[in-house]
Amino acid sequence: MIRKCIFLAVVMTIFVLTNTAAVLPKQSMDFIDVTENHAWAHEAISALVAEDIIEGVGNNLFEPDEEVSKEQFAKMLVLALGIELDEESAQSYIDVPTDRWSFAYIEAVKDFFPMEETGEVNEFVPSRAFLRQEVAATIVSGMGLNAKNNLFNTGVLDQMFTDSDEVRGSLALPVGIAVERGILRGSDMLLRPEASVTRAEAAVFIHRMMMIRQGKGELSFVTTTPMVGESQVPLEQAKAWATSRGAHQRFIDIADVYWKYGEITGIRPEILYAQAAKETGYGKYGGRVLPEQNNWAGIKTAVANGDATYDHESFETPDDGVRAHFNHMSAYLGLDPVGEPHGRYFTACRTAWAGTVTTAEELGNRWAPEHTYGYSLVAKFLQPMMEFGK
Repeated sequence: MIRKCIFLAVVMTIFVLTNTAAVLPKQSMDFIDVTENHAWAHEAISALVAEDIIEGVGNNLFEPDEEVSKEQFAKMLVLALGIELDEESAQSYIDVPTDRWSFAYIEAVKDFFPMEETGEVNEFVPSRAFLRQEVAATIVSGMGLNAKNNLFNTGVLDQMFTDSDEVRGSLALPVGIAVERGILRGSDMLLRPEASVTRAEAAVFIHRMMMIRQGKGELSFVTTTPMVGESQVPLEQAKAWATSRGAHQRFIDIADVYWKYGEITGIRPEILYAQAAKETGYGKYGGRVLPEQNNWAGIKTAVANGDATYDHESFETPDDGVRAHFNHMSAYLGLDPVGEPHGRYFTACRTAWAGTVTTAEELGNRWAPEHTYGYSLVAKFLQPMMEFGK
């Protein structure tokens, strides 16, 4: 069974690789000053040039290390988001007159930009160098993600970066969201929020935003949680955590079955139990999947073409539903199923990533289309369970 899964995964991978070239946009990398020192930005610069979002400065130069101003970034954001310009807009800032080249671009995205530190609402300061934390906040706002519930871990900045105290209090929320989604990244535990952004960096930030909007966001591994291994949460602790979250009694009771299959498969039961909490609202359901379907993970049928109730698998008993949850995950991890698998298991075996997943975070873009699916599962459900009562 597992050899069949791996074979199908290899076939799908070859198909994807051999057919990708036909659908990728034409790219351009003719700038003589974009060297191997900028290898980390090659893909982004090339893609954005091909989309006419950025351009060189003439003479085959891009000036990748030059600072990006606020008005330059405004233009990039408008083009990347496909926002239509309104040349008849009223003037909002005293330093951005209607005849300035960037006027229409700034007016189109002004609400996405953070206020100047001076608190002056009538000035945009268009030629000022744009800072990393400001770029992050602007992109998050432009994507409509700047709500509190879009931050999975409120302590993410302090946990990851030693210079998190340099992030402005007013920007901590969007910067945290940008970090969790891989838009803004650091190195050596430094975020450098006050550093100005170069043209190469701006291209990378915009490109990451575009990939996320296209459902191709790249996981930045804020955390790394192995799927296979000994359980790190005692059964009774998991039940107590579920009770503290107001879980339905059916969800509390099913924990025993999760830990049973954890011992059988070697998959950490607390991760799948946390996923069941996420998918069923702690056993309350309330969505398209009904309690009587015994479907703890939102697993769809092999022939599903929508998100209706009948598009989701139904299992005879709660135990069968948990077994199916472990079996479905086994296809992702490259493990053998327990008993007779459900129909969707074989669909999972045909995915390009079958047998390749090793961490919970990698479930993003795989189990679910949102690339932060696995990370949010860990941050909002698993970690609180692991820390409960300590």
